[in-house]
Amino acid sequence: MTGSSPTPPRPKLTRPTQRRRAGQPLMPWPLIGLLFVIYLGMGLLLSLPLPPYWVWIPASLGSLFLIVGLNRPASAAAKRFDPVGLLTYLGGLLLVIALAVGANYIGGESLDGVSFNVAVVGLVGFTLLAVLLTAAAAIIGALIGDQLMQSMDYGRRLSIIVSICIFGLGLGALIGFSTLVVSAT
Repeated sequence: MTGSSPTPPRPKLTRPTQRRRAGQPLMPWPLIGLLFVIYLGMGLLLSLPLPPYWVWIPASLGSLFLIVGLNRPASAAAKRFDPVGLLTYLGGLLLVIALAVGANYIGGESLDGVSFNVAVVGLVGFTLLAVLLTAAAAIIGALIGDQLMQSMDYGRRLSIIVSICIFGLGLGALIGFSTLVVSAT
């Protein structure tokens, strides 16, 4: 006979295998956690040294503008001139200004007994801290948006990133203000 031979039966697997659906990347949880920690630190920086309350307006607007500017729809990014992309720069500027003002309230209310050189070094150091925090938030936020773009639509992606940032800022503020209240009593 010239027929084909029967195929032998396959052995059964002893443990169940878990598969994820193709085309569905996982949520970037480490990056989401890092972005949350960055914004938590920003909230602490804006509440713990007790800067003026108006600092929260540019910080909140700057965070929102930065997120919307960095995470715009793919169709808008392909345009030669995209005015929404300018929100990135405005948001970064507002966030750096708010963080620099908040950071410069660290260390007391009076400069009595502090030399000029120490004051300048402190001012430059705290301003660099504000720039670094804003840059880290922008880079991590853009990475998260890029990874989420593969699996989510624009509205859902934007709402996830905005929620992370606002919740981080709010929790940092709550911790900072409650620390001030507890230490005052």
